[in-house]
Amino acid sequence: MVITKQYIFLLGRPGCGKSAVYNQLIKRLKEEQLASDFPRVDDFPKLWAKFQADDKLEKEGKTRRYSRKTEDGGYKIINDSLWDELLKEVNVDIIKMAQKGRVLFVEFSRDSYQRAFANFSKDVLAQALALYIDVPFEICWERNVERHKKALAAGSDDHLVSKEEMEKTYKTDDAGKFSRSAPCPVEVIDNSKSGTDFLNQQIETIIGLLKKKYSR
Repeated sequence: MVITKQYIFLLGRPGCGKSAVYNQLIKRLKEEQLASDFPRVDDFPKLWAKFQADDKLEKEGKTRRYSRKTEDGGYKIINDSLWDELLKEVNVDIIKMAQKGRVLFVEFSRDSYQRAFANFSKDVLAQALALYIDVPFEICWERNVERHKKALAAGSDDHLVSKEEMEKTYKTDDAGKFSRSAPCPVEVIDNSKSGTDFLNQQIETIIGLLKKKYSR
């Protein structure tokens, strides 16, 4: 029983714990021998490239296209079309990467997941499972700040999403409405509690769904 192709979308605010969910899922997928390869794809490298391109434009005395810098060292998006542009590029990437035995994990955060998923092809959505990781905004913000501080202390050139941008883009979203009308199955994971036991119980539910799908 091997997954032929599968896309698992990891959704939720920055700091919700996508890495924790990913790590536990791939551990269980390996144990169940459902797949052997688990690439992670997200839109942040593409977003960061846009920020850097804007910095270059500014140094050349030209107008920034997508973002402006904020006082806390982050960036604020000034052209909302960028969000759709990034996901269209991700859609092209993951179609090229799909192959037997590979589960592609696609990660991003948005205020409107209904709008976001309109950027993915029908072929991708037909083989997709979306996992929305539900964590309150303030907890996500605290986790982001702590992660940023640790990265800087370790000498990394880390980028902090500004609180202004976090509040504008991620404080509220349409996850509830999206889960009821999504173009693919959606499961909600509560990752607001400390410790791993509660998260692991929910991961087992996801593994059960995947085993049921591929046991035919």
